[in-house]
Amino acid sequence: VNAQTIIQRDPVIDKIVSEVNADSLKSYIQKLAGFGTRHTLSSKTDSKKGIGVARNWVVSKFSEFARNSSGSMSEALDKWVLQKQGARVDTVTEMGNPMAILKGTDTSDKRFFVITGHLDSRVSDVMNRVSDAPGANDDGSGTAMLIECARILSKYKFPATIIFAALSGEEQGLLGGERLSALAQQNNWYLEGLLNNDIVGSNNSNETNIIDNTKVRVFSEGLPAFEL
Repeated sequence: VNAQTIIQRDPVIDKIVSEVNADSLKSYIQKLAGFGTRHTLSSKTDSKKGIGVARNWVVSKFSEFARNSSGSMSEALDKWVLQKQGARVDTVTEMGNPMAILKGTDTSDKRFFVITGHLDSRVSDVMNRVSDAPGANDDGSGTAMLIECARILSKYKFPATIIFAALSGEEQGLLGGERLSALAQQNNWYLEGLLNNDIVGSNNSNETNIIDNTKVRVFSEGLPAFEL
């Protein structure tokens, strides 16, 4: 006889989960897709189309949440200049990762938790920075999840620090992630965990042909490969 399983839910986590809003997620994805393309090498100055206006919009959302965080959250656009390199970056380009930092309340708690999704999108031709690449799922869905996490968690207090980062340049070679990694090293972040969200809007697992919208697939390296 199978015994009944009793799940003791954390009431705070339960409340946080209940605040996730499907309409908010949909509106974020529609807004991101509406920028036409978010290609890393697309326009930084066009007010309607390209990576520039897209990243500014994400920063504006973080700023909105920060204003309602009682001083716990701050936002920034981490900018740097990328030189021409390899086959996927054919010109000097200004890069930017929209970021929000939710400062931990315990000064003795040095832990950092990071949530990311990549902001950029592309068509099949990785160098085509002009054609529309709405990227609703890759990775508008992950960026929308990131923004929604920031919206909800900004209203709570946590002992450790949480960083939200919309990464640029993923399709050109994980460039935004490389930049974030460098910042973590330079600032001696004690990184307790990182959750990256990529193509989370699909319930179709193309490796297994399983279609299931009730489960989340998590890819997690148990031990670093170099140690094995």
